[in-house]
Amino acid sequence: MTDLPIQRHRAILDHLEAEESARTVRLAASLGVTRETIRKDLAYLANRGLLRLVYGGAVRSGLLEPDLQARLATNIEGKTMIARRAVALVPDGARLALDCGSTTLALARELRARSGLQVWTNDIAIAQELAASAEVVLLGGSYAPDENKTTGPDAVEMMAAYNVDLAFISLGGLSAAQGLTDFDRNGYALRNTMRNAATGCYFLADHGKFGRPAHLRWKHPETASGVIADRAPGPEEQAMLAQIGLPLILA
Repeated sequence: MTDLPIQRHRAILDHLEAEESARTVRLAASLGVTRETIRKDLAYLANRGLLRLVYGGAVRSGLLEPDLQARLATNIEGKTMIARRAVALVPDGARLALDCGSTTLALARELRARSGLQVWTNDIAIAQELAASAEVVLLGGSYAPDENKTTGPDAVEMMAAYNVDLAFISLGGLSAAQGLTDFDRNGYALRNTMRNAATGCYFLADHGKFGRPAHLRWKHPETASGVIADRAPGPEEQAMLAQIGLPLILA
């Protein structure tokens, strides 16, 4: 029997990731709880956009990341707050890795006040933003025009050849049920390589990421140095971060 709601929620989402659909009867039997309990679990997850209810059960949500232009126009104030908190962690002369994203672009703008930086990135806009004030290494790979970034195994291989002091990585989502998540397999591979290359790594998450579903779960997020956010997430998300030992840093 799976007694704890958070354990059941994770089991349900894992099932949907593998099977794309789930029957209430089957979930109740496999988790050793009543159908009514499963119905409540499914309703809870559906209210948070993690699945879609259908007759007799649930199906996996369509988990698509908003496009770049939409992200750039969303919560500008919160992302600027995160960027200013993050830049306080960066000394002059640091070696940094920045992934592609609207929050890391906000950070790049704040980093212009620092001197002697070396920056590795796959984001064309970040490279342009820092070109006059830092030494920028633009990671090679296939060009993705919709995101204005490079991607693929060449970018991963190039990043893996370096060591950096700090990595700043945008999260796709942060939820109690799924933990820390990402949308894109190729993007995750590069972000994970940046994390492994860095002495310290910080995840960046504005409040729009809280409770948001994404289908790739970060492995061993506790190895990072913390999550920088513009406001505190809900108590369940805070409990999840505390459980895995990942500090929450508020801007």
